[in-house]
Amino acid sequence: MIEVAPAVLSVHQRSAPLDARERLAARVGSLAPRADVVALASCHRVELYAALPAAGARSELEAMIGVGPGSLAGARWAGGEDAVRHIFRVASGIDSVIVGEGQIAGQLRRAHQEARDRGLHPLLDRLLQRALAVARELRATTWPAGADRSVGSLAVDEALARLEAPRGSTALVVGAGEIGKLAARALARRVGRVVVVNRDAERARDLAARIGGRGVGLDELATELVGADVVISAADTRGTVLTRALLEARCRVRPLVLVDIAVPRSVAEDGRALPGLSYQDVDGLSAHRPAVAPEAIRRAERRCADEAREFMRELRARAAAPTIRAVRERADAVRRRQLARALRKLSHLGERDRRVVEGLAASLTGAILHAPSVALREEPDRDAAARALFGLEAAPGGRRR
Repeated sequence: MIEVAPAVLSVHQRSAPLDARERLAARVGSLAPRADVVALASCHRVELYAALPAAGARSELEAMIGVGPGSLAGARWAGGEDAVRHIFRVASGIDSVIVGEGQIAGQLRRAHQEARDRGLHPLLDRLLQRALAVARELRATTWPAGADRSVGSLAVDEALARLEAPRGSTALVVGAGEIGKLAARALARRVGRVVVVNRDAERARDLAARIGGRGVGLDELATELVGADVVISAADTRGTVLTRALLEARCRVRPLVLVDIAVPRSVAEDGRALPGLSYQDVDGLSAHRPAVAPEAIRRAERRCADEAREFMRELRARAAAPTIRAVRERADAVRRRQLARALRKLSHLGERDRRVVEGLAASLTGAILHAPSVALREEPDRDAAARALFGLEAAPGGRRR
């Protein structure tokens, strides 16, 4: 029996507004670390991946984030093979707003590594390793070069489309995380000057040095905002960075284009509709998706489905292994006992004939156990019946051994 199975609780841009995702991201961000749960929060999704007893997995995840059963609007629940396939699709970029993008795999890789550093359930460890391997394979074999597009690059497209003369403009990037890096690199090729602002000034300077820009700490944000024509905010601060007062002072001077791709949003709610401010959040970018050939998507879907089936087959085999081992040990003990009894009655046999009889007994035992072993690997829920049929003692938790 599979006592612990994969489970997923997912909220995506397609089913939940940004306000709801922000609230959920805040709850998920405040959770105490657990070995059996990994959280993934990105621009477009908030997800929990878990290894829990299948019967109560959904209610446990909902209780963990403080919502009643079935009350989380727009949430998608998946367990078992469906959960595995979902995680593979997410890692591979199939479920992304920009189909095939690799940014989500990087975010999942970091979440996986952080969880491993704290101590991670073996099932989740194997599952996320496999998901990342599938993502690497599809990126190398299936997705076109256009799939290198990211939310950061789309934000840059959106922002620069609102400027009359992008080439001569100054762009401000708030945040030096993965999304901020992608945005800064895209801007460096298309504007006159890029300034990176980050809470850790050293990280800002490192990124700026790589793109030929300027890097400063968050304490210099107000100063740098004065000279900026466009702002891409990808701040990973879990709160407001660009306040109404800050933006109001800047917009009195001249218009400002601001694209906020942080989740939660880094622009104060009362500062998003100021005169002179052209504002866009991450959900407004969804219409600007580079096309991926339908056949490439179908190949990727098939690969994820095949890999999910194989992962669950392996999981079932692992779950059945103790019972299969116990059955074979029991059968071997019976074989040895009965063989010894028979050979005592066949004392006239020579050594060669004795070996033939011993081989026959071993062969018969293996042949008889082959079909039950295969059945148990495919359907480990037959565990209790198999233990009862073979007269095995009860294992901890009520099973027989």
